Amino acid sequence: MTDTPRNITPDHVADHYDRLTDVLDEASEGNLHFGYWPAPHDGSSVEVAAARLADLLIHKLGEVGGRRVLNVGCDSGKPAVRLALSTPVKEVVGVTISPVQVERATARAEREGVADRVRFQRADAMELPFPDASFDAVWVVECLFHLHSPAQALGEIARVLRPGGRLAVMDIVLREPIAAQERAAYERAASMFAIPDHIELAEYPRLISEAGLRLEELADLGDDIIGPSHQAMEAAALAKPDAFAAAFGVKSDQFDGHVAEFKRIGAALDLGYVVLTARHPG
Repeated sequence: MTDTPRNITPDHVADHYDRLTDVLDEASEGNLHFGYWPAPHDGSSVEVAAARLADLLIHKLGEVGGRRVLNVGCDSGKPAVRLALSTPVKEVVGVTISPVQVERATARAEREGVADRVRFQRADAMELPFPDASFDAVWVVECLFHLHSPAQALGEIARVLRPGGRLAVMDIVLREPIAAQERAAYERAASMFAIPDHIELAEYPRLISEAGLRLEELADLGDDIIGPSHQAMEAAALAKPDAFAAAFGVKSDQFDGHVAEFKRIGAALDLGYVVLTARHPG
């Protein structure tokens, strides 16, 4: 892709995950989201760490037994299926912009025997195809940084959330603005990962408030998530460089150089990982 981050559209994001979902699934035991290694880091596998993070967010949702949950950014379905297997939820509806992810997630729900309570569909988070006040809880998993208007998406989430319903979000954020000397390199990397721009951590309370939601809790767990997750991703990519290079659309003999550049940019950026809960007043 040659577009700058601010020109990235939902179709770009869909194409990104259509190409990457299978190779990431294989590398991370079906978990496309990051892992959580609480300090001191305990050497857990990616699968264990990712399950730990999913369980944390399930806990943040609160009591959802007998209720309807919307999972925005459902990737290949593992978090939504985990929620259904661990909680007597009435229904989980997962949405993703990627048709490949819908197909993989639907197959996962069928394999795990929860297809009667878990379904997936293609949808743009900025234009959710659901009636007002139709969900008791909304779960947003590492997707707002892919949207050119996170504020619009949060407004849509507030619209479909019932009064008194809870929102739980986990998202990759910037702790500090990007330094001017790193901006060009960041834009190249962000284009490859279909990221219009990361949200700054300090902006989240305002975004939640302007969506008409009441912020309950906000924590930055980046120190226990970002670094080890990036290390795990780097190891997976270097273990199968041809597959990752093809998925990213770069030449195999140039892939090591891309990995090295991403690693340098990641070290230069001050990335955090927000975990927050908010409630729809009413």
